[in-house]
Amino acid sequence: MSDYKRHREFEVTLTTYDGAQHLRLHGWLKRNDVLIKSEGITSQKGAEFFGSFIVYINDIVLEKLKEENLERGLYCDIEVMNSESDRWNVYQDLKSENLFEKIQDFMFSFQLKDKDEIEKFLVEANDTSIGLFRKNKEFVNDYVKTNEMSHNDKIKDLDLMIESFEKDERYEDCAFLIKIKEKLEKHYSKLKKEI
Repeated sequence: MSDYKRHREFEVTLTTYDGAQHLRLHGWLKRNDVLIKSEGITSQKGAEFFGSFIVYINDIVLEKLKEENLERGLYCDIEVMNSESDRWNVYQDLKSENLFEKIQDFMFSFQLKDKDEIEKFLVEANDTSIGLFRKNKEFVNDYVKTNEMSHNDKIKDLDLMIESFEKDERYEDCAFLIKIKEKLEKHYSKLKKEI
């Protein structure tokens, strides 16, 4: 136990400029077990960015993310929030972009203490994901074709969303996700035939 080295954790805001970059970053964060505090997509036309993530990340993974960004373009802007004043500045920027309403529940009070809070967080995360899929066909295509997530991770991701929506009797959303699963299976079946 004495050999264990603690790593400093940061709250970091990452912004993306389009759906493809947003998807690449999302996949990278999942693969590297980075805790996503919130995810938002702007609905404003002419906005300077497509979406954002607020994550908790340690110093080692943060450096790895910065290096990966140089090679693969995972995000277009990064802001490390070391203090409450940094968080307040980000809050003011988001408010001026009208994105604050989308993430205000997460911004200052992300402490999952019990099962109900975890379920609420998952519902909101699933709503964000289905909103992304419905907003842009290109995003669905990027999700299907990206190598940032494995085939199994994509299937697991979609199955968990479908299960959640079934519980809430959101069958239209389930049907939409099943179509994405079918598209995903066709894509991977086609790839296998090409090999």
